[in-house]
Amino acid sequence: MIRYHEFLHVITLDQCDSTNNYVKTNYENLQDKLPVLVTGSLQTAGRGRGKRNWVSPKGKGLYSSFGFKLENNQNLNFLPLIAGISVIETLQKISGIELGLKWPNDILYKNKKIAGVLIENIITASDIFCITGIGINLNHTAAEFPGELQDKAISLKMITGFNTSAEQINPVLAALLFQWVKKLSTGAIEEIIQTANRCSGFLKNKNISFHRPADNKIISGIFKGINHDGGLILENKQGSTNIYYSGEIV
Repeated sequence: MIRYHEFLHVITLDQCDSTNNYVKTNYENLQDKLPVLVTGSLQTAGRGRGKRNWVSPKGKGLYSSFGFKLENNQNLNFLPLIAGISVIETLQKISGIELGLKWPNDILYKNKKIAGVLIENIITASDIFCITGIGINLNHTAAEFPGELQDKAISLKMITGFNTSAEQINPVLAALLFQWVKKLSTGAIEEIIQTANRCSGFLKNKNISFHRPADNKIISGIFKGINHDGGLILENKQGSTNIYYSGEIV
């Protein structure tokens, strides 16, 4: 497996507001260093999807953002999927635990969230600058999560009993992520979809609630998987299916 220092410019920060913000703010200065990994020991304003906060105490988690370019914006729907798959494969390799992908990019252990992904893109006339932020709960105890998260979140330490450092995770995560980025760039879409559906199998044919941001509605239906271009397939009470490309399972 490729070690990340052989192909990736790594910036390690003691503290930042968020690693995604750092990459965005320094976008112009990073152009000749791509691909880049920015990883921090502490985030003072860590962000998740939908303007949520990501709890980011020092030494308790992995807070990393990868910056790289894609030429084809038709592939953007697959970025959350390959990031989520990469996290699942990394944690399975490190610890042997079985995880699930909750579309589009939450990683769960027995219905509790252990990791999440925040994708932000800067689109220009010639290419797309992709910022893939990844947060993994590594060393939290249950009491260290805020009260509203204690029934919803879990850490690797809570599962395995051992501390794990971001320095252990980042090289493996980087190698796996960029293997998937290469597959995405070369058009291996079917492999991505098959893997995403396998990782999402714990939800197949189950009733779920889905938040549709366009009209802020909660829709109930049966999860039927992920379609050929990365959308969620939801079956309604009448037996017909709809495809969604934005929103989240709640």
